[in-house]
Amino acid sequence: MGFRTTQLIHVAAKLGIADVLKDGPQDASALARAVGAHPRALYRLLRALASLGIFAETTDGRFQVTPLAQTLQSDTPRSLRDLALLYGDAWVWDVYGRTLHSVVTGLPAFDRVHGRTLFEHLQRDAEAASAFDRGMTAYSEQEALAILGAYDFTDAVHLIDVGGGQGALLAAILAARPEARGVLFEQPDVVERAREVMRRAAVADRCAMVPGDFFEGVPAGGDLYLLKSVLHNWDDARSRTILRNCHDSMPSRSRLLVIERVVPEGGGASDAKLFDINMLVMLSGLERTTGEYRRLLEDTGFELRRVIPTQAPLSILEAVPARLHHPDPSSILPTASERRST
Repeated sequence: MGFRTTQLIHVAAKLGIADVLKDGPQDASALARAVGAHPRALYRLLRALASLGIFAETTDGRFQVTPLAQTLQSDTPRSLRDLALLYGDAWVWDVYGRTLHSVVTGLPAFDRVHGRTLFEHLQRDAEAASAFDRGMTAYSEQEALAILGAYDFTDAVHLIDVGGGQGALLAAILAARPEARGVLFEQPDVVERAREVMRRAAVADRCAMVPGDFFEGVPAGGDLYLLKSVLHNWDDARSRTILRNCHDSMPSRSRLLVIERVVPEGGGASDAKLFDINMLVMLSGLERTTGEYRRLLEDTGFELRRVIPTQAPLSILEAVPARLHHPDPSSILPTASERRST
């Protein structure tokens, strides 16, 4: 019944409960007046959330924020409110009700529900596109800290973020590296929405906004190329196109960072295995194993140098043009299937 929790959190985020409670505890009646809800129904929602540790009920029947509830405040550092708004919203929520369609056909349920692909939908629905961008930025702001903590960007001077959304990761790297400059390469409408992210991070003067299509080509001349949460959106054929375009634009000494959830071998718990279902129902992409990423990179002229875990569910796959590097075999452990095949 995990779907209940998703909707409880979504409704609390939509109503802005956590923001209203910033100044102190309130009872359900006062909260209902503030957010325009039915008092008894709102009490029942908050009581259920409190049982999960999201808000707490005091002995006199008032509700107050908890550390978990603070993540639903709109102006708190590393807020998750936009993710709660996105995943509980009807245009995403309804797709998961058709998961069976994806499992039976292998095709995205999103296309069945909406009659077009996710990215076509975002181009036609400005409200959905805005919600999607805010949700992905919330992800990236969380993940950027883990990426900066795991990878040394000291010698990166000219970064090109290919398909970087609104640029939260690039903004974080540029903020940490005052001498570096960056290029955010994205669809024209996304580039326009990214300008505010760069302005808030005080790096707009060091970041060029370049509109374009990574299936057609990518900007040349960078010493470090970023592909964060891009390849998992696409099948192998289209992922190869993106990688080839990166390879063709990279100077000989450039590096490529593919930053993705990597599916581990074995039957253990894994965020990547669950997130893979998101790719199944929403898009034609997938989460991949290290071996699958290695093969994609080798097919497009790269060698996988190392795989670096982060404190987030993401890993950093560092690759270089194949002619320049012979990887240390100890830095990349073979998968179980690869061991069996040898």
